[in-house]
Amino acid sequence: MSYDPYNPRRPWDDYRSILPAKSTISSSMYPLHRSSPSVKRSIRTSLSSMPDSLDRVDLSQMSTLNTELLGLRAKEKEQLVDLNDRFATYIEKVHYLEQQNKVLLVELEALRQRQNDPSRLHHIYEQEVRSLRALLDTETNEKMRMEAERDHLRDVYGQMKDKYEEEVRLRMDAEDTLHKIREEADKAVLANSDIDGSISSLVNEISFLRKVFSEENNELSSQIQAASITVDKEVAKPDLSLALKEIRSQYEKLANKNMQAAEDWYRAKFATVAEMTSKNNEAVRSIREETTEYRRLLQSRSSEIEALKTVIQSLNKQLEDLEERQSREVEKYQPVLMSQKMPR
Repeated sequence: MSYDPYNPRRPWDDYRSILPAKSTISSSMYPLHRSSPSVKRSIRTSLSSMPDSLDRVDLSQMSTLNTELLGLRAKEKEQLVDLNDRFATYIEKVHYLEQQNKVLLVELEALRQRQNDPSRLHHIYEQEVRSLRALLDTETNEKMRMEAERDHLRDVYGQMKDKYEEEVRLRMDAEDTLHKIREEADKAVLANSDIDGSISSLVNEISFLRKVFSEENNELSSQIQAASITVDKEVAKPDLSLALKEIRSQYEKLANKNMQAAEDWYRAKFATVAEMTSKNNEAVRSIREETTEYRRLLQSRSSEIEALKTVIQSLNKQLEDLEERQSREVEKYQPVLMSQKMPR
C-alpha cells in the first residue's frame, strides 16, 4: 500500500478502526494458539473424553485449568499493553518524520527557486565583495596613514635623540670646563696664599731692614759724636773740625740715600705685591662668576635633558602603541585579504 504525504487519511487509521475487533478475536483465540503444550494436551484430552465421561470431570483439574487460563489472559493483556505503547511510539515517530518531511519539502522548493533565479545570489555576492573591498581600501588607507605617522614619530624620535646626545655632550663639556675652572681657582687660591705669605715676609724684611738701618745710623751718630768730642778735647786744628763735619754730612747723606732706596724698594715691592693680589682677586672673582654661570648652565641643561627624556619616553610609548595597533589590524584583516587573493 503506497503512502501519500498529501492525503489527510493515514494508514494507521484503518488499523485503529479494526484494532478492538482484532484484540477481541486474539483474546478469545489466544489460549488455543499460545498456550503451553501441557495445557494443549490437557485440553485435547478433556475434549476427547467429554462425550464419554462428562460426569467424571475432576473439579480440581478444571480449577487448575481455569487458573492457567486466567494467567494466560493476564499475560496476554500485559503484552497487548506493551504492543499498544510501542505502537503509540511508532505513531509519534511517524508524526515527527512527517513534520521533517514537510520541512525538507519547503527547503527543496526554496533550493529549486534559488537555482532557477541565480542572479539574486550573484547580486548578493557582488554586494558583499564590494563591501569587503571598500573595507579593505579603508583599512589600507588607515594603514598608510599609520605608517606615515610612525615614520614621522621615528623622525621626531631621531631628532630628539640627536638633541639629547648633543645636550649630553654639552653637559660633559661644561662639567670638564667647570672642573678645569675649579682647578684654576684652587691654583689661584694657592697663589693668593703664597702672595700673602710673600707680602708678610717682605713686611717683616722691611721692618728688619729699618731696624738694622736705625741701629747703624745710631751707631754712626754715636761714633761721630765720640769723634767730635775727642777732637774738641784735643787742641785740634780748624781744618780737622771741618773735615769731621764733611764726613758727618757725607754719612748723613749716605744714610738718607740708603733710607730712601730702602723705602723706594719697599714701595715698589708693595705695589707689585698689591698689583698681583688685585689681579689674583680679579681672577678669583672672574673664576667664581664663571663657575656660577657654568653651574646655572649645567642646571638648565640638566632640566632640558630630563624634559627630553620624558618626550623620548612618550614618543617610544606612542610608537609601540602604533605598531601594536597596526599589527592587530593586519592580523584582523589577514583572512579577508587571503580570501580575496584566492581564485574564484
